[in-house]
Amino acid sequence: MGSVCTIRQAWQWASSFLQEKGTASPEFEAELLVRRCLEVDRARFFTMWNQPWPAEVQEQLSGWLERRAQGEPIQYILGDQEFYGRLFQVNPSVLIPRPETEILVETVLQEAEKEWGDQPLHVVDVGTGSGAIAVTLAAERPHWEVTAIDVSKEALNMARQNARQHQVEERIMWIHGEYLTPLLQGKAPLDILVSNPPYIPSAEVHGLEKQVSQFEPRLALDGGEDGLDPYRVLTNQLAQWNQPVQLVCFEIGADQGKAVSTLVANIAGQGEVSVRKDLAGLDRVVAGWIRRKER
Repeated sequence: MGSVCTIRQAWQWASSFLQEKGTASPEFEAELLVRRCLEVDRARFFTMWNQPWPAEVQEQLSGWLERRAQGEPIQYILGDQEFYGRLFQVNPSVLIPRPETEILVETVLQEAEKEWGDQPLHVVDVGTGSGAIAVTLAAERPHWEVTAIDVSKEALNMARQNARQHQVEERIMWIHGEYLTPLLQGKAPLDILVSNPPYIPSAEVHGLEKQVSQFEPRLALDGGEDGLDPYRVLTNQLAQWNQPVQLVCFEIGADQGKAVSTLVANIAGQGEVSVRKDLAGLDRVVAGWIRRKER
């Protein structure tokens, strides 16, 4: 690209570059990268097309384009991703929040309201990652107590940063640990268990698209031989709590609805379990009510 050009020409150049490198949405990604360089929203961007391209941001744009050409997710390049109407910071230590996970959050909110109304509850988010689920629930339900657990200290640091940004850090208990293990000894009241655990079978991780398999943390992807290991551990651990009513909500892989539903239903020997689908019509969330008799 020449040293003097318009913003429109810079976008066209970036779009052509990404198209040659085989990215899925070159025009959209080029627009996003160019707008971030200029620090303008979409409406403002289109009114600026004929203005000169600022030479001082050319190096930044070129660097971002080279990283994208290597397959790095655009969210890691820009450092953030929107989730449930809020912007979350992300880096390679955490899984990039997906729109499908919003279905998980919505399920928790809807199911809890039906059973408990506006009662104060304790919800535990296992494998919090970026904190997208925990932070969103804390922001949407200020009267809930939220606990966020992750085995990765780096992920917990990122989650706390996001909680601080959305002014809920002090309302979330942060625990470094694996699954529900840190809570097993005390078994404090746990009303809702929510998790988007790793659920990709180990042998399939390398076959995922490059920007996932080579850049996102394997720790957040690999669910063991059949992808169900985390669900087995969590349902076995939840069975150790002595509470009459609990809600468990899991994000799942598209072919895991039946297997995970069975694991959830077996927690108390019975259960009210449903599977919610995503916009593509694929199984995405298992929601189960665990109702026990007092021991």
